Amino acid sequence: MSSFFNRHSKIILTLTLLLIPLILTGTWSSLVYQVSPQPSGQLTVMTYNIHEAINVHNHLDLDGILVTIQQSNPDIIVLQEVDTGVIMSGTTDQARWLAQKLNMYLAPITSTNHIWQSDVILSKYPIQSYESIILHSPSEDDTLLRADIEISGQQISIYAVHFSAFSSTDRRIQADTGIPWVTSTGNSLKIWAGDFNVDAYTTDAVDQSIYADITTHFNDTFTTALAQTGNLTWPSTGPYERIDYIFVTPTITVLSYVVPSSLASDHLPVVAQLQLPSLPLNRQIQYSRIINIIQTQDDNTFHKVQKLS
Repeated sequence: MSSFFNRHSKIILTLTLLLIPLILTGTWSSLVYQVSPQPSGQLTVMTYNIHEAINVHNHLDLDGILVTIQQSNPDIIVLQEVDTGVIMSGTTDQARWLAQKLNMYLAPITSTNHIWQSDVILSKYPIQSYESIILHSPSEDDTLLRADIEISGQQISIYAVHFSAFSSTDRRIQADTGIPWVTSTGNSLKIWAGDFNVDAYTTDAVDQSIYADITTHFNDTFTTALAQTGNLTWPSTGPYERIDYIFVTPTITVLSYVVPSSLASDHLPVVAQLQLPSLPLNRQIQYSRIINIIQTQDDNTFHKVQKLS
């Protein structure tokens, strides 16, 4: 009898040691490979103002948001107007709900104050760290979030923003805080996406100055893409403004730019297929060796659990 319990105690202990890291990192639903690393350095990025998941018919439609995202299968998602669980959205924490459904890692804002809807970054790749700041303006406060991620052996910083919709004066104040923070923090490879509320075709001199200041440091994925489908992003029922953007540092190549159709929000999403710059040969070899080690360890973990079950 004692040998029976000893044998099964060892099995339980082994399973516990194997599963605790999965529970703590939120990867329980995908035991083997949360993401398959792509040595090519390509990734798909989406930005999407989901309007608290209120669709064009004024109905709560979080499933519609989920389907819209899944159709593009992005590696990185930058979301705006994500409800943190108030009554109007059925008290659902939309960020965590989407992260769970998509099996992705989540970076929420870290400084909420009184803000009940905010920016969120979702990633197929583990998020190493994240932080956020509040963008103040006379009319409203908004958020700016950064998440640091390693992709194909390279460190990259993802930024999510939502500038004020009230006036270009408000946006200018927020940009004066946001642009220096984005350019001075994080890694040299950067992606800055979100609802900037600055129409690309505006005649407003203040908004024009904001766009000019941003594109001094970043490339607009629409204007630099090798292939484009769509352009305007708001309103989704008949768009006439381009206010949602994905900006990238100049060393990142934009392979394609797409604006998918959807009525799940009042905004349309923007999707960009990107190519990261190539690693030096010695870094490529080092990264390949690391990936082989990780995959071998994951395979061993999988087989151990399979054998014990």
